[in-house]
Amino acid sequence: MDIEVSSVEPFGLAGSGGSSPMRLRQAGQPGGYLFGKLYARSHVRADRWYKLGRQLLYGRLEDEQSFKGVRRLVQQEDYALRLCQAAGLPSPEPYGLVELTPDREYLLLTEFFAGSAELGDADAGDAVIDDGLLIVRRMWDAGLAHRDIKPANLLVRDGHLLLIDVAFAEVRPTPWRQAVDLANMMLCLALRSSAERVYQRALQSFTVAEISEAFAAARGIALPSQLRHAIRASGRDLHEEFLQLLPHRPAPVRVQRWSARRVGAWAGVFVTAFLLVIALANSLLSSATPATALRVSSMDCHALQPLLAEAQSVPTATEVVCIRPLPPGWTLSRVQALRGRSVITLDNDRAGSGALQLTLTGHCTAGRAVAVRAPGPGIRRVRAVGGARFAATWYDTFPGGCVQIALHPAAQQAAVDQGLARQIPAIVGYISRAALRHDLAQRSGGRLRLN
Repeated sequence: MDIEVSSVEPFGLAGSGGSSPMRLRQAGQPGGYLFGKLYARSHVRADRWYKLGRQLLYGRLEDEQSFKGVRRLVQQEDYALRLCQAAGLPSPEPYGLVELTPDREYLLLTEFFAGSAELGDADAGDAVIDDGLLIVRRMWDAGLAHRDIKPANLLVRDGHLLLIDVAFAEVRPTPWRQAVDLANMMLCLALRSSAERVYQRALQSFTVAEISEAFAAARGIALPSQLRHAIRASGRDLHEEFLQLLPHRPAPVRVQRWSARRVGAWAGVFVTAFLLVIALANSLLSSATPATALRVSSMDCHALQPLLAEAQSVPTATEVVCIRPLPPGWTLSRVQALRGRSVITLDNDRAGSGALQLTLTGHCTAGRAVAVRAPGPGIRRVRAVGGARFAATWYDTFPGGCVQIALHPAAQQAAVDQGLARQIPAIVGYISRAALRHDLAQRSGGRLRLN
């Protein structure tokens, strides 16, 4: 069957939970429309998460398996539409599937009910109420359950009720599911009339025992979310109104179902959450400055252990910064070995605390700088020009690493008046990674290696 389409527009998005509905205009036919539902992988993923959530919260209800792919999802609705047509239900006639992208995107085409309105926007007279109850009776007789009866899936046209969106219809459902369909239909009809009126009309097609069982089963998640919200917005407790009309108040049917599958799903959620918490804690700990401070009193160029920690923090650096014998007035304040960065801070009795900071990283940007005398072979030193962040800044670069040497602003006057900047070459020293690797191998008898 070939159909030429002249326009496509979204339609009925508010009541759609699992697809992208649209209205298609047939070319050459004024007023001729088709209804289409686009299914893609995103809808399958949403279905899986939705059913996983229901399983965690309530246990496994009947037919709660998620679809394996987009084609299975669209085939299910096409098949359900044909079953409904065969059962004589007032549902749209299916026109088949359009494969847009194999296994990824499919379009389901059906009859479009022009001139209809959602039940939530229409009045429910006796004819509409009788139609709704007859729909449930025919589904029971045909061994079907709709599973999503709500105002958005019930349309009124010319004083008669129509049923749409049978995507999750079930064949040979449990008595519980059939009972829920009846209760949901009666609640939808009562929203546009009254509970007593719907109940009296229902007695013509169903027994008191069947109606009692329906309202014993219709609790919690058995009611679609749109129906629950509509009842709440109406300000009426329709469920209670129906219970008061029954000769005997039925005992509620338990919805919670525990199973090995539900326990396994919860276990998987807890394990995943635990691993995420551990990963987050490790990330926070690795970036927390206080936890990385090394308790050392010296960073001279022969202090193997702190130098090894510094070398491991920047594994690409061929050189590791160390401290030569300090001139009078200088003291070691703090040493930190972070991931990707090491920081050595020195105090000065005249310039104050944190006067000098040496930061080893994998690379750095000097900006405007001029070259000065290098501290050793394989190392290039430049002095930054301009900028008010530091009193003076040098950058020593070498393969795989860089050291920023910064006199902080608090030390600016002392640097000018007392020549602290001239003491920097006497303070900053280097030891190569190769030398550290050799020393470690010698002291450990070859058992330990620096990576």
